Amino acid sequence: MADWAKVTVEWTTSMGVRHPSHVSWTPAKRSPAEPTPRNTALAHAEASYREAARAAAEFAVASTAVRMIAAEAHGTRQRARALRRHWIPRLTQELAAMELSLEQSEHEDSIRRRWATGARVRRLR
Repeated sequence: MADWAKVTVEWTTSMGVRHPSHVSWTPAKRSPAEPTPRNTALAHAEASYREAARAAAEFAVASTAVRMIAAEAHGTRQRARALRRHWIPRLTQELAAMELSLEQSEHEDSIRRRWATGARVRRLR
């Protein structure tokens, strides 16, 4: 029986996305018991099929990597859009309300301090 072709896919991480990066290819080997092709056309076809299988493995790795990174980029664009349209305006409004509340509280505290010092000055006279 012949040894099957072996494909090993190596993975890497780019832009925070784990994806296939490289393919190692070992072509199938004919066992000594198998007959050789009867004519040159079959020998050329065998070589062409080997090359096509190698190219298919490389294409699968490249296209999968592109799809995975494109999907992550799409998701990132959606999250950024949600931040720009919803979260940032809402948080900006809440920040303005908190700053106004803090300013009002500081103003009230300063008035209380003035009243307290005014009452103390009156008591001392």
